[in-house]
Amino acid sequence: MELSRCRDQNTKTLDDFYREVAESPGREWADIGRVMLDLIARLRALPTPSRAYGLTSLYRLCLLAEDTYKNHWFIIISAQDERNIDIEYMMPVHLAPWPNAYVKGCARSLDEAVEMIVIGMEKSEGWKS
Repeated sequence: MELSRCRDQNTKTLDDFYREVAESPGREWADIGRVMLDLIARLRALPTPSRAYGLTSLYRLCLLAEDTYKNHWFIIISAQDERNIDIEYMMPVHLAPWPNAYVKGCARSLDEAVEMIVIGMEKSEGWKS
């Protein structure tokens, strides 16, 4: 998968942003940074032609299908550590009980998080083309 930082946040790459977080003196922040760096590397290693743009918001990684913050945040990823990674995906309009409804789950490993993100990308229908 191709994954790069959204052009609207072009001051640092995703890797640079989370590397700085990983180098934080506080263990909680460092854990977040390390998990997100590992997750980004695993997503990039996926053999899928999909392209996603990453937007960071309060240490979360939001995946967009178009290179602008104005696009829907189809996937929102937040991590505490390797065993607590929250994954949310935006429900398609035709299935959502209200506008901008999200489905949320918690992954207990990096492998499970990647699997959930891939499912979310499919179910959100943000990458249909």
